[in-house]
Order: sequence, then C-alpha cells, then structure tokens
Amino acid sequence: MIEPRPFDDVHNLAQTVPVRDSDIYADLLKRADGLGRNLNPLGSLARPLARIASVQGQASPRLTRSLVSVFTGSHGTMADAPLHVAARVANLSNGSAAVRGAAQAAGAAFKVYEFGNDYPSSDYRVGPSLSERDCAGAIAFGMEVVAEGADVIVLGNAGFGSATAAAAIARGLYGGAADYWAGGSGEKAKIRIDAVAQGAKANSELLSDPLGVLRAFGGRDIAGTVGAILACAHQHIPVILDGYVVCAAAAIIHALNPDAVAHCLAGHVTAEPAHRALLDRMDLDPVLDLGINIGDGTGGTLALSLLQAASAGLATLDQG
Repeated sequence: MIEPRPFDDVHNLAQTVPVRDSDIYADLLKRADGLGRNLNPLGSLARPLARIASVQGQASPRLTRSLVSVFTGSHGTMADAPLHVAARVANLSNGSAAVRGAAQAAGAAFKVYEFGNDYPSSDYRVGPSLSERDCAGAIAFGMEVVAEGADVIVLGNAGFGSATAAAAIARGLYGGAADYWAGGSGEKAKIRIDAVAQGAKANSELLSDPLGVLRAFGGRDIAGTVGAILACAHQHIPVILDGYVVCAAAAIIHALNPDAVAHCLAGHVTAEPAHRALLDRMDLDPVLDLGINIGDGTGGTLALSLLQAASAGLATLDQG
C-alpha cells in the first residue's frame, strides 16, 4: 500500500473546486449595461462584480461581511528577519498602517495571521525553504481564514523576504531570467536577483511540480496564502488578491488548475517589478492601478471599497 504524501490532499483540493455559475455571470453583465441601452454605467467594474456574484451563487454580489487578512512570516534568506517582521506586525496591530484605516472605511474586519515569525524558513539559496510536511502544515493553517465567516476576503502579505521569495516562485513556474522577475535598480535589487538565481540552481529538482516550487521558495506565509485561496474556493468565498506575494501564491494554484483561481480578483497592480507580468500569466486584470508599492492589503482594500460602491450602484439600476 502506498502511503499518502502531505501534498496529496492539496493536489486533490486544487482539482475539485466548485464551478462558477456562468448564468449568474452573464445575467449580471446584462443588467449592468444600463437596462439594455448600452450605457454601461459601471464600466469595467461590472466584470469583477459578476465574478463575485457567480462565485457566491447569487444574482447580486454580497460585500457586507468582508475581511482583510494579512499574512506574515520570515524568510531565511534575509538577515534578522524575525526582528523586521515583529516591527511590521506591531505597525499593523497598533493601527498606524494605512491598510487599517482603509479596512475601517470599508467596514471590513481586520486580522493578522502570523506564520512562525520567530522561526524563519530555511535559506532557499542552499536548499528547499520548507519540508513537504511543514509546507502542508502551513497550507492547512492558512485555510483557517474561512472560519471568520466573511463573504469576501482581501489577502495581503507583510512578511520579510516574501517579495524575493515571490520572484523566485514566479521564475520557478514560468522560467526566464532572474532579473526579469526580481528586477529593479540598485544594490537591493542585485541582492534579490542573485538570491533568485542561486535558489533556482539549488532547487532545480523540485521545479517540475508547482507545489515543489512552493516548498522550494515559499516560506510559511506564502504556503498559508495558498491554503487560504484554496479554502475560499471550496467555500464559495471570493478573494481579492493584493500585491506580488499574494499573486505568486495564486500562481501556484493556477499552475495546478487554472479554474482553481476563478474566484479570485486582482485588487490592484503594484509598482513591484513583474507584478503585471504575473497577473498576465493568470489572465487577471487589476481593478486599480494607483502606483501603490506595497502588498499588505492596502490596494486590495481600496478595490473592495470601490466594488462596494459599484454594487450599490447595481442595486439602484435593478430598481429602475
């Protein structure tokens, strides 16, 4: 008898996601065009509203019980990662981060999920970031996000070293040069590019499987994000993806099964190098492009507020 491996359940979850209701999607787009007069008062916001409604399985989107969840973790490629993550968590917790104000304005609950901040993942420049068992455990912990009872969830990340790990994931999934996915200018960019290139060589034997790519580079916070996205798919909860790191987690799932991210929207595109390229690979159009250069949920929460307003506009159209 073959013993099950920790990733077996994850593969199964990715292949068995519920199907969106295409009739609801089409009906909402028809209603949003201005009662058949092609006025299109909601513009490009009609499609994300239709996606949300079709995932939820109801004629109109429900955006009243929203949650902004920020995942944090520390990566072994970065010196003093636990200290830096602790500072970020403190900033998020004491209310001085912009995302807190944006969440309050949207009427959204806010929660930080800590993924072993004091215990950095291994340095992927010399070997895998996580064992398969540890990676699967982080995925399972991330699934707990659905326990909050939200009808839509914004996912952000405030880990330390996570953006470089995301670049390594993107390169592992799609190939190409390290500087394409981890580009930029200056000494910090060079360090990132070198880390991605070294990690690709050290973990080449894992890159044939998307979950192998995840454990090679991901860290617990990114693995947890994979779990959150998968759990939301099975619970019919739309997800608004924030920055490059969260989208890298979604790309792992997309590589397993493109339909498994059909419940996801790109809240915005950051100024992070190659974020737009990552969205293009998943055929996701960002709701917003505001030049925000942070992936902690701020842009996704601003997109949530805009979609809430557009949903109210749709409700008014329906009454006409």
